[in-house]
Amino acid sequence: MVFPAEFDSNSPVPDLVLGYVSVRSQGGVSVTEATDFTSAEPFYAASGDWERARSDVEAAGLIVTAESRLGFSVAGPPAAYEELTSGEIVTREVLQRLAIGRTAYVTQLDIVGTDQPRSFAVGRAGSDAIEAIVLERPRIHHNLFPSPIPPSIAKFHLTLPDDVAVLLGCVAAHRAGHVGSDVTVAMVDTGQYSHPYFLVHNYRVERPVAVVPGTSPSKDPVGHGTGESANIFAVAPGATLRPYRVTNKAGQLVGAITGFLRAKAGHPQIITNSWGGDLDYPTQDPLPPYYRAWVAEIRDAIETGIVVVFSAGNGQFSVEPQVPGVISAGGVYATAGVDLVASDYASGYASPFFPGIDVPTVSGLVGTIPRAQYLLLPIPPGCGIDVDESKPFVHPTFPDSPDGTTADDGWALFSGTSAAAPQLAGAVAVLLGALPALTTAQITEALKASAVDVTAGHNHPRYNVAAGPGPDLATGAGLVNVSAALDYAQATFS
Repeated sequence: MVFPAEFDSNSPVPDLVLGYVSVRSQGGVSVTEATDFTSAEPFYAASGDWERARSDVEAAGLIVTAESRLGFSVAGPPAAYEELTSGEIVTREVLQRLAIGRTAYVTQLDIVGTDQPRSFAVGRAGSDAIEAIVLERPRIHHNLFPSPIPPSIAKFHLTLPDDVAVLLGCVAAHRAGHVGSDVTVAMVDTGQYSHPYFLVHNYRVERPVAVVPGTSPSKDPVGHGTGESANIFAVAPGATLRPYRVTNKAGQLVGAITGFLRAKAGHPQIITNSWGGDLDYPTQDPLPPYYRAWVAEIRDAIETGIVVVFSAGNGQFSVEPQVPGVISAGGVYATAGVDLVASDYASGYASPFFPGIDVPTVSGLVGTIPRAQYLLLPIPPGCGIDVDESKPFVHPTFPDSPDGTTADDGWALFSGTSAAAPQLAGAVAVLLGALPALTTAQITEALKASAVDVTAGHNHPRYNVAAGPGPDLATGAGLVNVSAALDYAQATFS
């Protein structure tokens, strides 16, 4: 039987629903109807409306979990959303590309009823201070007692921090003392486990923040956030990590917007995000209304001076890396002989929503199909990734052997553009540690101008773009070279 890409579900609506409230825009155009995202300022809340909107949602029974100049994220029972929107919350099953090459139906929430766009989960609120209500949708990992010393395994891989630091050209910068000191990198992900690996390296990790009510800030049930965060320190060992757990107890990324807003409110220099959605591609449809408020929030972070990094995706077609001003992270694979080729695990495309925007901007180190088992990373013992990567991958076209670790040793081989994003965040941290006044545009210019050109290989088969001389959609400007980027920035902007 062939199922549609989306169909109504019999799954129950959860008792706790996370969402986002867009307060009436001072520019007069609802953010869900906007077409110009040159600046987030027109979507700032109109005078006096922010307080009234908050009062209305709290009166309906919702709790404000994070806030910004455009609106705020909320959590509460389905009935509260239904009261505000005069709609009904239903569940839908949506076919999505998941981690390690799998495809599955994922349960998502939608608001239906009069004037409710059927598939966008946007509700027109009765309050005149609220212009839209958006329900959070699960995001996808773009990775996709333990010993602090990684196990010895036979499968070809890179180790952290040394292999990554060398291949990304960090050595000269590190020797000169440029290690990202006094730079805070916020990471919105599955959580951060206190793995001994981070302790023995004396990496600075702040106490994790859990944004989904009822979840523990000390746990990472998936292991994704813990493992991928090690990439930051391989590039910027002096940086400070501020982790946000946005998963529920089952490990689903249900609080991504909430986590991003909380991170933005903390005013870090950098926010790195190794996740995103998956829309139809190619498409000539306009940007979905659900994403417009989200795009404005990302733009607002950039306009406040925060450098925002998003992974390009592992075959996914995501809105987040396309937002103007975002540094999008693609993938390059370095072979055992140190030949550089485009990773066939990484996404790359020209944005149909934002003219002139290409994804990725530049690339980090990413493995190849089928599972991108490439970087040996520290994770919570027995977490989801620890178990999955230790097993063979059964696939009719792309079978894969186990990674050579055990299911409970706290180590696993994985990567994806989920690894490239924190690697780029580390590169940004090195630049800002040396030159704190650099802007996002200047940092982007330095990373692109100094990147190592990659001229071989193709990106993910969904796009199948060949790498060639100069910038391309397979690897962007090429593989990041941290020391060269710092030299360029010092010569050009200091």
